[in-house]
Amino acid sequence: MARERYLINAGEDTIHSNEIKLVTAKDKRENWWYYHKRQIIPAILVVALLAVFIHSMATKVDPDYTIGLLTSFTMPETGVQQLEECIAAYADDRNGDGKVVIQVSNYVMSDDASADPSAQEAAWVRFTADASLNATMIYLHDSTAFSVLEGDFAGFFQYKDGTLMPEDATDYENAMYSWDDIAAFANLQPVGSEDGMYTPEMISELFSRLRVSVRAAEGSSIEKKEKDMDYYNDSMALFERMKNDEPITGDTTAEEG
Repeated sequence: MARERYLINAGEDTIHSNEIKLVTAKDKRENWWYYHKRQIIPAILVVALLAVFIHSMATKVDPDYTIGLLTSFTMPETGVQQLEECIAAYADDRNGDGKVVIQVSNYVMSDDASADPSAQEAAWVRFTADASLNATMIYLHDSTAFSVLEGDFAGFFQYKDGTLMPEDATDYENAMYSWDDIAAFANLQPVGSEDGMYTPEMISELFSRLRVSVRAAEGSSIEKKEKDMDYYNDSMALFERMKNDEPITGDTTAEEG
């Protein structure tokens, strides 16, 4: 019996010696966290992601006009910003949010064999998606990018006299303006980038490569929706102000796309 009593006592002592005693508040917090963190961490992540989404939606600025930029090179950020600021001076506040916001979307399309095919495909998908949504009515383009996409332009642009360019027509030169044809661009004084990587002369040379064409509404999906027709008409009015150098004064904001 003495031996049995000894063994029983030994077992109890062993159990009690391993018992975790939560003495301080810190100990209790750490113990609670240990047992609940698997449930808490996912919940925190969900709340954080929701907060980011709500903030992004609340602070998002919708552009009044989106301008397409088809180039065989990536336009430097400073160049995009200068284009947006220049065009914004001639634009109106279409959505009534108190700001004039222009977004220039750069689609880089090159015929260079060394160009990344996945990047080319991504640019083409963005261009076709935006075009199908009628998000853009005014396009700036250089000769190389234009030639790469020429097969997609059947009936897409209108002639400079405002008439529809037939789908089988190839006289694209009659459906585009040179950079200097647009008074707003001819008067633009380019500035270099803050880091000195691009001089004013370099930005000016890139701008000089650009021509301008506008969408044709006749016979297109633009005619099927009133809001798209309104956007088209407002875009044509914007383009006329740009050609004639008739700026609108007001609060303007540039937004790169």
